[in-house]
Amino acid sequence: MCDLLSFPRYICQVDRCWRGLKGRVSFLLLCFFGLVGSLVAIPQKAPAGLVWEAEIAPGALYYAEVEALLSYYEQVVGAELKPADRGKVGLKVNTRGGKGLSTSLQLLRAVIEALELRGYARENIMITDYAAYNLRQAGIMPPLSDMGAQFEGCPVVALDSGQYYDADWFYDSPLPPALQQEPQLFGAFSRSQTLEEGVEERKSFLSKPLLLEVDFWINLAVGVDGPALGVDGVLANATLWNVSNSQRFLVNQATASAAVAEIAAIPELSERMVLNMVSLECYQFIAGPFFNSLYCRSEPRLWMSSDPVAMDRLLFDRFNSHRLLEGFPEIDPMPSQLLFASSLGLGVFERSKIRIEPVATVVGPKLEQTEIIESSDKNTLN
Repeated sequence: MCDLLSFPRYICQVDRCWRGLKGRVSFLLLCFFGLVGSLVAIPQKAPAGLVWEAEIAPGALYYAEVEALLSYYEQVVGAELKPADRGKVGLKVNTRGGKGLSTSLQLLRAVIEALELRGYARENIMITDYAAYNLRQAGIMPPLSDMGAQFEGCPVVALDSGQYYDADWFYDSPLPPALQQEPQLFGAFSRSQTLEEGVEERKSFLSKPLLLEVDFWINLAVGVDGPALGVDGVLANATLWNVSNSQRFLVNQATASAAVAEIAAIPELSERMVLNMVSLECYQFIAGPFFNSLYCRSEPRLWMSSDPVAMDRLLFDRFNSHRLLEGFPEIDPMPSQLLFASSLGLGVFERSKIRIEPVATVVGPKLEQTEIIESSDKNTLN
C-alpha cells in the first residue's frame, strides 16, 4: 500500500475480498472475464480524439440533434445501442451546480426518447446523480411530498441515500472523509487516525447500478470551472460526482486530479461509459463550480464523444478564451487530470489529436436523414 500521494504511486484499489489469493485469483478472473466478455455485448467506443458536434436548432429541443449524433456513432462503431443481457441503460446527470447549471432537462428528455426508439422501456432507463437535494432542485427528482422517485417514467437514483453501493466495490485512498459530506465517518477517522487497509473512512464507494445493472451508460455532463480541478466537466461528473466520500479529494488539485484519473480508469466503471455529452447551451468559465449567471455563456452546440479527456480539453480551451476576453487570468497550467487520464489510456488531451466533426441534422430517426459535413475545426468562439 502506498504512503505517498504522488501520482505514479497513487494506485487505485477495487476490493473484491480476495486480497489473500490476489495473484492466482487475478489470473483466474482474467480468464473468466475474458470468456464472459466474448459472450456479453458491451457497446464499443468511438475512436479517441473524435468529438461530434451538432448545432442546436432554435428552441433547444434536442430531439433531432441527439438522434443524429447517436445514429452516426452507431454507424462508426458498426453496432446499434439496443438492449442486451442486462436490459437497462444508465444516464449520469450533473446537478451539482444548482438549477441554473445542471444537465438540461430537454437534453435529458431527448436522450430518453432516443433510447426508447432503440428498444429501452422507460422503467429501464435509470437516471442517477449523487445528491437527492440537488436532483430535486434541478427538477429531475420529484419533491418530498411526492413519494415516487421518477422523472417522466424513468427511475431516479440518488447515491447519497446509501442504497446503491456495494461493500466490495470502492476506490481506496488514505485521505480522511470530508466533514460536510460524510459526518458519520469523520469522528471515527479523527479518533483512530489509522491507515489500515480496508477502514471505511478511506473508501469511496462506486455506483452499483452503473457497475452491475446496465448494458451501458451515458455521461450527461456540464461544463464549469472549479478551484480544485480547473475543469469540472466530463471526467469529474463520471468519477468524483459518481462515488461516495468524494469531497475529501478537493483539498488540493494534486489529490483531486489523481482521484479523477484513477477512478475513471477502473475497468468495470469505464468500459460501460460508452458516450459523453455536453451541451454548450449553458457553461460557466469562472467562479464555479456553482452557478453564477455573470460568468455563463451560451452557444448553440451539442458535443458527443467516447473520449472524456478530449471533451474536457475543449472545455479548457473555451474557458481560457473567455477568461482572456473578460480580463481574468487563464487556468494555468492545464488541469493534471487530463494528462493523468491520458496516460492511463482514457483519451487524448493534445489539441492536435482532437478533431471535431460537425453533424447536420434533420428531423427523423433514420441515419439516412443525417448528413455528415466535411470535418472542420469549429473550436473557435463566435
